[in-house]
Amino acid sequence: MSISNADLIKKAKEILKEKGFREDEIHVGFGFKDYRIDVVGWSDEKKIAVECGYCDPSRLEELQKFFDEVICLSYEGLEPLIGLDVKPVITPKPSLKKLVGLKLSIMKDDDVLFEIPLSMEDWSRDNLENELASLEQEFEKFSKLFDALSHQTRLRMMKRLFEDRDLTLGFADFMKDLALNPKIVWEGTKKLREGGLLIKSDEGKYRCSEFGQAEFLMLSLALRRLLQVLRQIEEL
Repeated sequence: MSISNADLIKKAKEILKEKGFREDEIHVGFGFKDYRIDVVGWSDEKKIAVECGYCDPSRLEELQKFFDEVICLSYEGLEPLIGLDVKPVITPKPSLKKLVGLKLSIMKDDDVLFEIPLSMEDWSRDNLENELASLEQEFEKFSKLFDALSHQTRLRMMKRLFEDRDLTLGFADFMKDLALNPKIVWEGTKKLREGGLLIKSDEGKYRCSEFGQAEFLMLSLALRRLLQVLRQIEEL
């Protein structure tokens, strides 16, 4: 018996229904990021992707990052089967056990001022929902801060400022030290001030506030080191 792609899609829909998805929660030819997935079951509780026909291992691995379960219905070896009694190859979502118990902390002397788990398994649902609600309330503030540091030139300006012993530079200093034209310096300092990273003094010079220093160190040096540690853990 010859099995077509349409047969596999039909079987995929049956599998998703058996897993509890309603008809309106099952989508054929689902567009997700840069992918077109053959069939997807998408509900508030779970998300399952089904690839039909040829299943690219690297693509399946990438989909695992976004879906609770990835299923491959392959043509290989199916023709001798009676009907469509297909046993799918199920690729479970990768375990995040490596991050369980890992926390990011801010301390002053021996006192823990702030601590955040880096694994979803260490969060209670209520705490996570509260944190996400608080994040939404501060979207505008975060947007300005990340926008200020989203350009290489502005990062170079902040780096140069930190190289100065007084954390203070004039408009002409940025132009001379970084070989920037006045328009770029004006736009850069404007963005950095809007992000709360720079303060302009009465003398017309720019300096980094105490909280601006902490924000820059956290989003540049601390974040860089944190990503290095997470990559090392991933490779273990």
